[in-house]
Amino acid sequence: MFRLFALFLLGIFGPAASADAKTIDPGGLIRPALLERAVTAMEAHTAKGRTTDKLVVVDYSLHSSKERLFVIDLATGAISAYRAAHGLGSDADHDGYLDAFSSANGSQASPEGTFRVAEEYSGKHGQSFRLDGLDDTNRTARDRAIVIHSASYAEPTFVQTHGKLGRSNGCIVFSSADLARFVDEVPQGTLIFVGK
Repeated sequence: MFRLFALFLLGIFGPAASADAKTIDPGGLIRPALLERAVTAMEAHTAKGRTTDKLVVVDYSLHSSKERLFVIDLATGAISAYRAAHGLGSDADHDGYLDAFSSANGSQASPEGTFRVAEEYSGKHGQSFRLDGLDDTNRTARDRAIVIHSASYAEPTFVQTHGKLGRSNGCIVFSSADLARFVDEVPQGTLIFVGK
């Protein structure tokens, strides 16, 4: 089913693009080129293991004050959007824009590519979720403890005060309310595609 849906999505962004694209992303929230890359990655990784009826796309070309993590319901095409912090090693001048990805240990940067949401655990930031990096660009995710969690520097009040989110050590970081919403919406095993 997912393979067929992925092929359907890819067909939409081919030469014969149609109005059906509005069904998948009616608000035009996700850049078509990034969505196409995410669906291509989903198709490749779904063939290698289980996934869910959701796909998460993170567009780190957008400023950190903007909603830039998108959850797509593959059954309906509905999309929800979230703010998400990136790594401080990816934004040395702290202007709110990710400048570069890295998977190097000690880089404190965000890695790019496809991840799978793994097990939940309780860490120093409370409820957290491990991520398995599925590509050469992010295979160090487990070793680097690149995870999903919430933090004070991703709260709306931080954005109101500073005009941007704070930076993580490479993790995908939400406000506490957004993490709760994300957890309700995105099951373990869901694929996350991070790009810009």
